[in-house]
Amino acid sequence: MHLNPTSTLSYWLTNAPFQQPTKEPLPDKADIVIIGAGLTGMSTAYWLQQLRPELKVVVVEARGISSGATGRNGGIITPGLNDDFDAIVNSYGVDAAQNLVEFDYRNVDALAEFLKHHSDNDKGFFDPEITWTKGTIIAWSTAQEAEDSYPGAVALANKIEDIRVLSPEELQKIPGLESFKHGGIHIRTTAIAWAAKIVFCLARYLQNKIHIATHTRVLSVEGNKVITSRGTIQAGRVAYCTNAWSGRLLEKLSPYIVPVRNQVVSARAVEGRPRLEHVLSANRGYQYMSFRPNGDIIMGGMRDIVPSKQEYEDDDSTMNLTVSQGLRKFMREIVHVPSVDKEWVGVMGFSRDRLPIVGNLKPVLGDKEGSNQYIAAGFTGHGMPRTFLCGRALAQMLADKPLDDWFPPEFLVEHESRKSWWSDKSKL
Repeated sequence: MHLNPTSTLSYWLTNAPFQQPTKEPLPDKADIVIIGAGLTGMSTAYWLQQLRPELKVVVVEARGISSGATGRNGGIITPGLNDDFDAIVNSYGVDAAQNLVEFDYRNVDALAEFLKHHSDNDKGFFDPEITWTKGTIIAWSTAQEAEDSYPGAVALANKIEDIRVLSPEELQKIPGLESFKHGGIHIRTTAIAWAAKIVFCLARYLQNKIHIATHTRVLSVEGNKVITSRGTIQAGRVAYCTNAWSGRLLEKLSPYIVPVRNQVVSARAVEGRPRLEHVLSANRGYQYMSFRPNGDIIMGGMRDIVPSKQEYEDDDSTMNLTVSQGLRKFMREIVHVPSVDKEWVGVMGFSRDRLPIVGNLKPVLGDKEGSNQYIAAGFTGHGMPRTFLCGRALAQMLADKPLDDWFPPEFLVEHESRKSWWSDKSKL
């Protein structure tokens, strides 16, 4: 498994808690083993506690808690589709498309409710510093992007009151966005957050209720045996919350969840320059930026300037120099910040249809091998508005509880749109 034990040092993980190896012996049995201690894995464990607190749950993580994508992102929580609204309508229908959007808003509300009860307000490691901004601006960077995106944007705005289309003139009136001349979308509900601290809040709540094993690399899963670098656990059920690295443990999923590297920088805003009070997403999502409450700017993306777009790359220990230069050029020329302070790499998991893959793995692995194995992965760079309640759905399945009727069926492993994936033997 290509999960390097050393990695680029994320802005969000400097001196963070829960990064040291677990000292307690690894249990040899568990009702449920969750692989991965990011936002998905820890959310699943949290919801299991609400549903079936008597179950013996073990979470295993190859590095420290939140050391994967959640601890390496841009710290942005923007509900709404990850794709063009018309394209989603064409694939699933208008009702399903609207339900997908509403799920994101429900997830943001549920996450905010959890943090109201389980986070601090002292800017320490259990204070995610959730800050509600004036919204997200999805700025169209070229005339072609505007032409391609406008019909879907209008359709989405007509369905969702929280979203509106911006003319070029409206967009250019926003301080700091004068260089974007083609209009875009305004999503009013948007928060910025220290995402790793959300996971630390979950870990603090769970630490005396379940066993959390850090620096415990899963080598393989053989039936109900989870074989790790620190021993073997006999599990009743196994849940893969491994996102970008899912294909490393589940080879049959490797064509359907692709690792994609992404680079992010932080810098101090220049005094006297206008502070962007929105989150910015531009150039079809290949550039994104936010201003943190302390004045730091977080800027990520630019992977589109290299031929591979950093797809099929899962090593977060090295930088791509061309992408680094692109990020710095954007900061100098668009944001007018002469230098950056930190740069790090995170790895996302992109699913084939760009929707999360959640559920029992029998359709993928077969009835015998997959009957007690489950997954929630493939968040395609849009995990913050989806993982908390995807964790709830996964917990419901693991606990033999019914799914909420609002959970999108399009996310399920067995959804009709995905049946051909699992029967396509040429991909295995």
